[in-house]
Amino acid sequence: MSSNRYAPALPLPPYSYVSGHGLPHPVNDPAGHLHAARETVHEPPIPPGALADLPADPPGRRRAVAALLAADPGWLFPLDLFNGGFYWEAHEAWEGFWHALGRTSPEARFVQGLIHLAAAAVKIREGKPAGVRSHATRGRELLRLPGPSERGDAGSGPGDALGLEWESIAAVLAELEAYRPECWQTSRFPVVKVLASGLRIAGSTPGQPVGQASA
Repeated sequence: MSSNRYAPALPLPPYSYVSGHGLPHPVNDPAGHLHAARETVHEPPIPPGALADLPADPPGRRRAVAALLAADPGWLFPLDLFNGGFYWEAHEAWEGFWHALGRTSPEARFVQGLIHLAAAAVKIREGKPAGVRSHATRGRELLRLPGPSERGDAGSGPGDALGLEWESIAAVLAELEAYRPECWQTSRFPVVKVLASGLRIAGSTPGQPVGQASA
């Protein structure tokens, strides 16, 4: 299984939290899989001062942030969580990066868009159509991708997406927006993947060092 992951050294949780499914809250419940680490769950994942010397020009800054994140297993791990069906946990992990990147910076808004993708997937598991639609719509806005009714290449976007592949982001969004009630999965199994699409690092595949091109 590790060959299909970006951060195989970090163990996946025993379950993915969904409200109302009978599983303990990961942080608040003593039986939760993050309860023992609750004091560090919301600590900034980027060391203080790491963003101080970034280039001033926006494209250079975003490339530098992408390079910084690509070397951090803590940034790659939420991709494994999301792709593996651990949507609530991916949401939580990305939230730390959103705060660390300043919440309102262009990079932070991009991460906020990823958070909304994860939240939409959680709403699928909860069986809440309005939540799926609202989170997917907000995610598309923050990620600055064309709407589903707009013409153009939905796989192209501004900047380098912090190292993520635009086509994979567009595929996830399209799948979220195509969900219908009869497709929803509200199973009580510990982990349920509701998306066939996954997020990918540009120029790399899970199990390869980031930046190493696929054959």
